[in-house]
Amino acid sequence: MLIQRIKAINYKTYLDLDLDLSVDEERPIILIGGLNGGGKTTLFEAISGALYGLKIENKEHFMELVNQGAVDEVKPEIILQITFSGKVLGQEQKYILKRTYALNPSGRPLESVSLNMNGNMFVYGTMTAPKDRKRAEQEVNKIIKANLPQELSKYFLFDAMQSSKLLEKNVFSQTIRDNFENVLGFKKYLQLRRAAERVQQEWAQQRLLAEQEAAEYYELVSQKERLETELKTCEAEQDRLYKTLVAIEDEYRKAKEGVQQSAALNKRIAELTSKIEDLAKRASAYADDLKGFMESVEQNVFLPKMAVNLNVEISNIMRAKEEARQSGTGAYPIETLREVTSRIIDYLKQLSLCSESVDEENVVSHIVAVQNSTNAEDPYGYLDYAETEALRQLTGRGGNNQFAVIYRQRQELETGLAILDDLRSEKTTLEQTRAGGNEYIIASYEESCQALEQEKTKEGKLKQDIQKLDSRIHRFDVQIQQEPDERYDTLVKLKPFFERVADSLLKKKKAQIELEMQSQLNRLLVSYQGHIGRVELSDSMENFNIRLFHTKGNPISLNQLNAASKQIFIQVLLKVLRNLGDYNPPVMIDTVMGVLDNESREMLFEEYFPNLAEQTILLCTTSEVRPDSDYRKLEAFISKTYTLRRDVERQKTFVTDDYFGITLNS
Repeated sequence: MLIQRIKAINYKTYLDLDLDLSVDEERPIILIGGLNGGGKTTLFEAISGALYGLKIENKEHFMELVNQGAVDEVKPEIILQITFSGKVLGQEQKYILKRTYALNPSGRPLESVSLNMNGNMFVYGTMTAPKDRKRAEQEVNKIIKANLPQELSKYFLFDAMQSSKLLEKNVFSQTIRDNFENVLGFKKYLQLRRAAERVQQEWAQQRLLAEQEAAEYYELVSQKERLETELKTCEAEQDRLYKTLVAIEDEYRKAKEGVQQSAALNKRIAELTSKIEDLAKRASAYADDLKGFMESVEQNVFLPKMAVNLNVEISNIMRAKEEARQSGTGAYPIETLREVTSRIIDYLKQLSLCSESVDEENVVSHIVAVQNSTNAEDPYGYLDYAETEALRQLTGRGGNNQFAVIYRQRQELETGLAILDDLRSEKTTLEQTRAGGNEYIIASYEESCQALEQEKTKEGKLKQDIQKLDSRIHRFDVQIQQEPDERYDTLVKLKPFFERVADSLLKKKKAQIELEMQSQLNRLLVSYQGHIGRVELSDSMENFNIRLFHTKGNPISLNQLNAASKQIFIQVLLKVLRNLGDYNPPVMIDTVMGVLDNESREMLFEEYFPNLAEQTILLCTTSEVRPDSDYRKLEAFISKTYTLRRDVERQKTFVTDDYFGITLNS
């Protein structure tokens, strides 16, 4: 299977993505770069969604998936279309699979699907009649499954950062068993074995002549089926409990050892409380400052601004008033002139220096006229003293504009208030954790351990009961076998036949897998490079496992490997299973370097990626595949490069044909 093109319209960060993913035979790598949040994981999800469909629950879920930059601008629908090729029964086929999602008038999500297989169309949708939909949907699913079943996609379309988690305790054995059964073709033989057993039981029931015996046989078979179902439920519960224990194991160990630092917890709660209180104080202070600013805005802002604008005019008034004052020095009021003039004339009359007929008013009028003729006229005489002083004080008033300070306060406060809910939520969580304390963690872990032991005991009892029922059923089988029946004899042989086929297939591929994994790990597993003595696989599919051994003979514990080594081990295993399996899917890896150190990185660039698959799509950042060094090591194997770039304003991701500015050398 080779992916040729992916289209995503109005899906999450993509408004109108149309990406050519075809590769040259000698250049199997597509390198897609992007910064965090640029749309790499969304591209990953778009390919998976185009192949297997989106599970849209309701209108709210639909709106979460729609590109937000397109809301109210384009038709609210999501389109995912993938073009791929693959061989079915030895024939090369080209497929165009398109899925469209929209809402009906009542807000219910609708899906429509079309698959073009070399011109043959299969179409169905939510509104298709159930009978027609079922038939078309079965055909489409059959085609997809023939190329890459959904249960296998997680092994070939995966996040490298999460791959090492597959090694966690019970998860590993289940993962590897699933992988072997599906990828290497064992599953179909196991299914045939179970089907043969079922047909054998049904035919045996038909052959029993005695009605009572038939009923008893049927009841035994039904009991066995119920017990087998209960056994599967028990195994699933054990798997869940294993995962729960793995998730809280570190906290449990810390709690048991008394290492959990309650002081640090209290300190963090105190820090959060302080931050929340500080935000409240700052909000209150901002409100007071804003109120004070509004109350004094006229005095501190408007009047100083007006004074600046009127400064020239007020200066002219003050200068004119001063000139008038200076030129008017020596002028006296009329009452003073009358009093002084009367005394002078009386004095002159006593000395007989003045005639008795001199008129005082004429003298005073003469003095006033002379005084007025020598003094400059005041053009602003209509302004009294108080008004003049007010103008003088206005020009001397200093401004105190606090707007810039208050605006900065507001910006800082908005930043703080944006995380206030997160701070409160974290504080509440920590307080609940403190309230529960170590006792809660210890109790949860030990209860899970106890429940796991109970499930194990239950599993053992169920297996014993099933074995007893098998013995009782076998007595009926012996009775039936005494009566010649060619068809029944054939059915009896089918179950062990398919078991032998599965075991034979495992043994046939076992040596290949062991040698290939040993070779790959000796090159790529830096922590044990050149010192993997052998890889050992189980001889049977029951309790299937893989073990590593050092060249000195001692086993290497997978759980003791560091995170980088676990990632390398899983990726090597997936590569080997892919190369030896029944399917030929593309490999798509997100966060390609995961937690790898520099040495492991170098080995992947040189030994792993170039020969991984016929089509390898790598999604990475500049820290994972560095443009100045790592890129050059892969360039000879790259068919196409793309960079996902985020347009924050338009809320969409667009694509350029380069790798962070480096154009592929063709």
